[in-house]
Amino acid sequence: MQKIMRIIMLIISFIVFPAVLLWVGLSHVAPLFTGEFTKHLGSIEVSYITMAKFIETSWPAFRWQPLWYFGYPIQLLYTPLVPFFEFFTRNLIGWSYSHAYRVLTACAYVVTLVSVYFFVKELTKNSLCGFISSLCYGILPSLLALLYPSVAQDRFAVDIVEPRRFTVLVRWGEGPHIVSIMFLAIAGIFWVRFMRRGGKWSLLWASIFTALTVLTNSVGAWGLVLLVFCLFIGETIETQEKWLMTLKRSLFLGIVSIGCAAFWFSPFFISNFFREGGSAMGFWRNQFPWGWLLILGSLLIYMFIAKKLFNKISGISAAILYFFIMFGLVNTYYSSGIEKLELVPQVLRLTTEVDLALGILIGAIISVLLFFLSKWRIATALATTGIIGATVVIFGPMQLRLAQELPGFTMPLESTGKNLQQTAEYEVVQNLKKLIKGDERAFVPGNYGFYLNYFSDLPQVRGALFQSSIHFWPEHIYYQIVTGDSPRVTLSWLKISNVGWFVMSGPRDIYRDFQAKASKFDEALELVEENVSDRYYRVPLKNNSLAKVVSPEIVNLKVPVNAIDETAIYAYVDELEKSSQKLDFRGVKNGEYAISGDPGDEWILVQMSYASGWQAKDLKGRSLDVKKDPLGFILIKPKEAGMQTITLTYRANFSMWIGWVITGATLIGIIILLIFAKSELFPPKPAVKKEAEVEDE
Repeated sequence: MQKIMRIIMLIISFIVFPAVLLWVGLSHVAPLFTGEFTKHLGSIEVSYITMAKFIETSWPAFRWQPLWYFGYPIQLLYTPLVPFFEFFTRNLIGWSYSHAYRVLTACAYVVTLVSVYFFVKELTKNSLCGFISSLCYGILPSLLALLYPSVAQDRFAVDIVEPRRFTVLVRWGEGPHIVSIMFLAIAGIFWVRFMRRGGKWSLLWASIFTALTVLTNSVGAWGLVLLVFCLFIGETIETQEKWLMTLKRSLFLGIVSIGCAAFWFSPFFISNFFREGGSAMGFWRNQFPWGWLLILGSLLIYMFIAKKLFNKISGISAAILYFFIMFGLVNTYYSSGIEKLELVPQVLRLTTEVDLALGILIGAIISVLLFFLSKWRIATALATTGIIGATVVIFGPMQLRLAQELPGFTMPLESTGKNLQQTAEYEVVQNLKKLIKGDERAFVPGNYGFYLNYFSDLPQVRGALFQSSIHFWPEHIYYQIVTGDSPRVTLSWLKISNVGWFVMSGPRDIYRDFQAKASKFDEALELVEENVSDRYYRVPLKNNSLAKVVSPEIVNLKVPVNAIDETAIYAYVDELEKSSQKLDFRGVKNGEYAISGDPGDEWILVQMSYASGWQAKDLKGRSLDVKKDPLGFILIKPKEAGMQTITLTYRANFSMWIGWVITGATLIGIIILLIFAKSELFPPKPAVKKEAEVEDE
């Protein structure tokens, strides 16, 4: 009888529960597995699809992406996994980039429920707890929606608030975020196993899925980092005297995981990427030392209480801590009013991680109940039956309504009888393709900017991935132009950016972000065309080539204090337009450009982002000095006066190679461990026998 019951439980744990969860997820997003493009044009998913195009145009040299933010190294693509998946599936299977995006994100939405189930099952050592946790995450509305109307109103359904992760994926297009949570939960399974048992295969899989999480999305990476911290605290509480073993295992696994991701997260990538967390880091710097001591003291008090109450109950200490940290971070943002305090970068996007943490906590609380009833078999059976019954009563009707309402919102654009060629976004791009000449950039605001490089190879000032930008000014330029009052400052920045055509969007632009009035642009620019309230302005560039002749004195110009530092900005424009000499600038291949013309005895300015990997050579093969000018562009100093033919090439800098070496060494180390190491890494020290025990023996 016991053998039969064991088989039944295995079937329920490994077949029934996962099958139900797969059905729940699939019932919400089944149409996502079909079609080409979303019908919600405000979704930013087009940016992740466009990134696959950037990979294609740079493959295999893989050097430079020139279309956004004055250009940046393609290795700074901060969400590489999703666009690389699109790129490889197109080449191996023949899917379009957009269809590959839909399939991957749909799979992640569905599979995440199963990965969360197995994670909580591993954490609490109870299948029912994992099942309840996953249902909570997959069906319940966000906790933040119950507290803040702005979150509750951000939904598709009319009479019911859908799971936040559905809105995040379908309305806002945060596919990489959803994919990263799938990897996060799988990584969590093996982190728990390695902390508890030290198995070398758990080390391998934990490091792989940790790296996948980090390579997929930074917000999901934050969620995993905080989860790992909470798991360490929880396991320290539960193992008590074996805390040093837990610490060694955690640190070792963390180092190996970092090594696995280092090929992309090189020192160059990390230093550039973490610029976005300036406000959060500034807050924490201001809290030192007293704020830090308060947090440390609170953590120690929590560990003391949890050790007294929960040290024998698997997973509850980590679950409680994870929920309070995640909820505290996001709730602080919402409750801080207009200040919108960010304790970690992009904290607003951690809302769905709060829901995940709540689901884990609910499952852990159920495990506490079952733990205290475990001495009484009948009571445990009754409690289990009651929990299952309550689950059916609570979740059943909600799930049926969600399964009826949500799929319609995931239907592809073509199901509406329309296609992208019938959109305002497409129309604007086609107009610009006719207007823009040579090396001119476009200034395209709002949603039009997201779609510009999906439809074309026209360069623009901004883009859809500011974390990759190595140039300081694009975001400041954009903000000043769409909000500032000065026509002359606006014109100056457009010239500095080599913008030939400027679009002021009308009501068709979903994210119409202009606060400046049209009169400002009418005064500074030439209005050429107005089409359904979209206004097309010509920028009077003296020279529209990206390569310009400038005086060596440009290096002595003052760096603007901000985007309205008129004296410094005007002086730079004067230097930019001083020479009447024209240079030819053309792309040879990815990351390589040819410059030809006669700069006299002056220098050459290239209006692209400076990076340490740029190299310039003249026709004689001599290396030329490449410097950064006061605004972050490229300056080239010719060897001699007269006619020049210069090749400008970007090569991966030394920092990139450091990342590859670290990952290579890490993989070699893992292979050695798998072959030669014992099955358990960092085993606990054997207990020291007391003298009385030795005498008895």
